[in-house]
Amino acid sequence: MRFRFAAFQVILASAGAAIWLSSVQTAAAQSNDPDILAAYAYRYADYYLPYAIQSSTAYKPVGTLNTMRDAGLGEEVDYAVQNAIPATQDDLRGYARKIFKPWRYQFGSDSYLTCLDPADEACKAAYARRGWDFGSGPTYQVWARTRAAARSSCSEVSIAFRGTVGLSGGDWYSNLSRFGSPYDDYYKQLQRNVDTIMKQIQNLDCYKRAARKPQIVSTGHSLGAGLAQFVALATRSGGPRIAKVLAFDPSPVTGAHLVNKALLTENVQGLVIDRVYETGEVLSYARTAVQEYPQARSRCNPQVRTVEVKAARGSAVGLHGIELLATNLADLTYNEGNSLGYRAPATLVGGCGVIYRPDADEQLIARGGNQRDVGLRRVYARNAGRLVATNRANPALRTGVTQAGFRQPNGEPGTRMAAAPAANAFALAAGGVPSFTPLPRAE
Repeated sequence: MRFRFAAFQVILASAGAAIWLSSVQTAAAQSNDPDILAAYAYRYADYYLPYAIQSSTAYKPVGTLNTMRDAGLGEEVDYAVQNAIPATQDDLRGYARKIFKPWRYQFGSDSYLTCLDPADEACKAAYARRGWDFGSGPTYQVWARTRAAARSSCSEVSIAFRGTVGLSGGDWYSNLSRFGSPYDDYYKQLQRNVDTIMKQIQNLDCYKRAARKPQIVSTGHSLGAGLAQFVALATRSGGPRIAKVLAFDPSPVTGAHLVNKALLTENVQGLVIDRVYETGEVLSYARTAVQEYPQARSRCNPQVRTVEVKAARGSAVGLHGIELLATNLADLTYNEGNSLGYRAPATLVGGCGVIYRPDADEQLIARGGNQRDVGLRRVYARNAGRLVATNRANPALRTGVTQAGFRQPNGEPGTRMAAAPAANAFALAAGGVPSFTPLPRAE
């Protein structure tokens, strides 16, 4: 497509607006009626952790995972955990591996998407009308959770999308899709290919061998979280739908403006969206200022749940790193080496019917730890003075790196870096003090 200077000016203006929205230091974003506050997040940390690990691994080359998959040794499990959690936190890596062990990588893409199915006439027609492209496409990886009793079948399939990397033009113009981009951005590439991706999932051996058809979920970080929400909204009728979205530090752009209203109405019926974020991360301010459909206050069709993790301090950019979130979720699953037990958040909230179902095997699929609630009042004494915040886009921005779990007793961010060991993320979930008392469930 020929370059159009007027359109480019519009995009530049939109980029400036987006950058401004990302830098405004207002109050931390919260839903008016959040389902899971920071004080409750520890109960569900190991439920969200596998998806955070997938979202972190989505930043890695698909070719590397393809090689591991073809070897058939399950090496992608360790690879994913090591990518999500820093080497300095070897104990947390051990915890995370137990939780992530049932998952196996299936397939993915990290290149420009023309038409994955050459026989898809609708895709070819959309491709013929495409705008200018940057030669890059949405990076996604498909993972399957195998059943405890039958490794050849799976109970759930997850599509994990990568977020923004560096100054990639394709990434940034996709971030601005809501402003009317004339380019063939990632949302548009996915729109014409999402149904083929869903068919590829249905053709997986583990999917076909399952006695009960696996449910399909989507996940991602930042831009990837926006794309994860979009595929749930844009899948055409006639096949399986995405049952749940797990969006980490999500972009306010969901691509809903591209979806036919009738299809949108159909796809949100029974859909569940969990938006998980670290308090104060940069996009929380953008989501406060502007949020594309669906809004955080949506309680049914779709049911949107806001999950706030308040376990670190630092700059807004530093708090946005997916490794920070994954590491703190791993930290929140244990206390002094004791498992807090596996629990999935309730989805039947307020009488709203949903298509997502907690799997009967979930507690076996999880690490098989203590399944009881444990009343813990002792101090969590492990030194949590690790530096875990990262920014993939620009290492120079890591000057605002965070120290996990360091906040003032009132839960507000400290004014300087700590010189002494800080209370860890587990203690922070109770409001910033190193002693902890479990609170009632948040549903």
